[in-house]
Amino acid sequence: MCQIPVDISDDEKIVRAIMCPYHLNKDRAKLIPRAFRSRPGSDEVSVIRHTHTSSDFCKRKARETASRSGREYAGLAVLSARQIRKAGSEVHDSRDEYCGHAHISHGIIAPPPNEPLPPRDNMELDRKVKELRNAAVYYPDPEPHAETWTGPTI
Repeated sequence: MCQIPVDISDDEKIVRAIMCPYHLNKDRAKLIPRAFRSRPGSDEVSVIRHTHTSSDFCKRKARETASRSGREYAGLAVLSARQIRKAGSEVHDSRDEYCGHAHISHGIIAPPPNEPLPPRDNMELDRKVKELRNAAVYYPDPEPHAETWTGPTI
């Protein structure tokens, strides 16, 4: 049974697993807005509630996700629930996937590939993901193949 509260306080640290090359620039040094954009047909971005878990837990889940999807895990991006809400998005508990899981919801469903969003929705979604990218602190993992988090304190 999950002992984490369902309500997410503004002060909670929220972690996004960062995959390469999907979420980083060519130098692998900076997040790109796509790191916070939902997949086509969805309004949700998968995140982890760090405040109620740990850096090791977040890394373990990120590595699991990377191996299932054939992507390369690169590190963790951290921001607060307050910053997510300030950008105009919402963050909500998703414990049905696992205890500590959450979703960022932008209120705009990303269209299938090669189908554009209406211009106003596209501008709004772009604004939100850029604001989240700007608010997030990216922690490249110094040892991405290690089992535990060896980077700085999150």
